[in-house]
Amino acid sequence: MDASADRAPARARRFVRLSEMDAAWINREMHLHTSWTDGTPTIAEVIDRAEALGLEEIAFTEHVRADSAWFPAFAAEVRAAAAGRAVRVLVGAEVRITDFEGSLDITPAQRRECDVVLASVHRFPGADGTPIEFASVPREAFAETELALALGFLRRGGADVLAHPGGMSQRQLGGFPDEMYRLLARASRAAGVAIEISASYLPDVGGFLALLRDDDPFVSVGSDAHTLDELGRCRDILRQHPWPARLSS
Repeated sequence: MDASADRAPARARRFVRLSEMDAAWINREMHLHTSWTDGTPTIAEVIDRAEALGLEEIAFTEHVRADSAWFPAFAAEVRAAAAGRAVRVLVGAEVRITDFEGSLDITPAQRRECDVVLASVHRFPGADGTPIEFASVPREAFAETELALALGFLRRGGADVLAHPGGMSQRQLGGFPDEMYRLLARASRAAGVAIEISASYLPDVGGFLALLRDDDPFVSVGSDAHTLDELGRCRDILRQHPWPARLSS
């Protein structure tokens, strides 16, 4: 992450340390999907709703693969729709972490089109690298497998945000160990990669913030919105929680 950007006022920065979060900075949405992939609204509808909600910045982060030939047209539509609007609009992508070495399913050309890239665990690789069914992964190895994939990415880099950390374990097992969240926070801090506060995957946002407090990594605000009603949900949840920077005040 750019050191000069780290000296800018918090509100002007895309990502800040957990301890720097304030009411102005959280007024953004850095993880959303449209009808270009698995969301329901159009790009124009999202921008209209974002302005109605008073959001300061949004990032369109469609599910992108290296073979997503449609991505340049998507990026062009976002930039055209954003022209002259009050909300700051970013072109982004959510890409899969494909192996334990942290490889990402994105091309250099796609990366250059992006203002922000989210890396996420969505599938687990088998012995030959082909994604396997979650049901084939032993329950006792599931969270460790997800952790290893995320740590591989954090060591290698190539994206700005670790999206919905522990999310597959939350969905498949109903939880992700606190110590594993702490390991991810520590690795995110070391890598200078933001860790997402995910309104979609975290059942206890306040508890997650407390787990990040000691390591104070960069953070990102993400609802993983697939509908207009979900847009800004992470901001609204954060408004209800005293994040760690405020707990002692």
